[in-house]
Amino acid sequence: MAADKRLWIAWENDGSIRSRVLAKAMNAQYYTFTRFEKSKRLFFLRYPLAMIQTFFAVAKEKPDVLVTPDPSVLLCFLAAAIKPLFNYKLIIDEHTLYISPTGIKKAVMDFLGDYYYKRCDMVIVTNEPYKIRMKESIKNKEIFVLPDRIPNFDYTFKQTELKGKYNILFICTFSYDEPWEEVIQAATLLDKDIYIYISGRNRLDPSNLPSNVVLTGFVPDEEYQNLLRSVDIVMVLTEKEECMVCGAYEAVAAEKPLILSDRKVLREYFNRGTVFTKNNREALADAIRLAITRRYDLQKEIRFLKAVRNAEWKRQWNSLSEKISFWIQKNKGVFL
Repeated sequence: MAADKRLWIAWENDGSIRSRVLAKAMNAQYYTFTRFEKSKRLFFLRYPLAMIQTFFAVAKEKPDVLVTPDPSVLLCFLAAAIKPLFNYKLIIDEHTLYISPTGIKKAVMDFLGDYYYKRCDMVIVTNEPYKIRMKESIKNKEIFVLPDRIPNFDYTFKQTELKGKYNILFICTFSYDEPWEEVIQAATLLDKDIYIYISGRNRLDPSNLPSNVVLTGFVPDEEYQNLLRSVDIVMVLTEKEECMVCGAYEAVAAEKPLILSDRKVLREYFNRGTVFTKNNREALADAIRLAITRRYDLQKEIRFLKAVRNAEWKRQWNSLSEKISFWIQKNKGVFL
């Protein structure tokens, strides 16, 4: 019998490595279609081209299982629409919580979502509260909880020369839910030998920032990994209640003490080696001071957390893999 084929297609480059990591673990062919994503002049071609590329990729690979991350809603809609043509099992990976839309946009997104949820075979979410919320709107569909995997590093570590006695990396994309302005203000409350490095593309003027704030801008993977492994503490913040922040998994991989927003899902998963904080400047400054004071104990706890979460993830992944293999065998009539 021919080996089963698994395909993972993404349309978004949002800085998350979840799709690449899970596609590799699933032994799935991975495609990402993002042409013209950053082009102002040709952006109108972005989605029509991605739809054509997706159709031909599916036609070429003829997968037994197709996984599409949400976002993009258009990708998930297309995958559900062409599913009868290719007879695959469709999995929707709900890795990101949406901003709640309003008006016509909400009506369109609700229509598209209702369409592909009814026609998919499984929905994957990152945490149990998200699963509970999804069950309110998705009936008679399996919802599987799979957190991000603690990543492995791709490059040999080379120490990055840093400016401070203590160095904090704030992993940031300058999204609406990240209190980066409060972080900058928190830096003014800290001793000047405590430096905060802020990652991510931005349009800020460095001359207007405190002297102990460093903007890294976008950095290549190898440089980013070296920076992550060179700092003393990693900070990742969000205003969202059910968001599993990707940067926190990277910090655990690097065995670095964490500072995270005080959110229920983050407390439950990152329950060791972490200082939790409110997202205002005074609380952030206090959290940084506490993390520095307790950094050695926090690092030991993070190492323990890393081992525990890796073992848990492997068990959850094996359970998901068994379900997928069963689908494929059933689809091919192995049990008939």
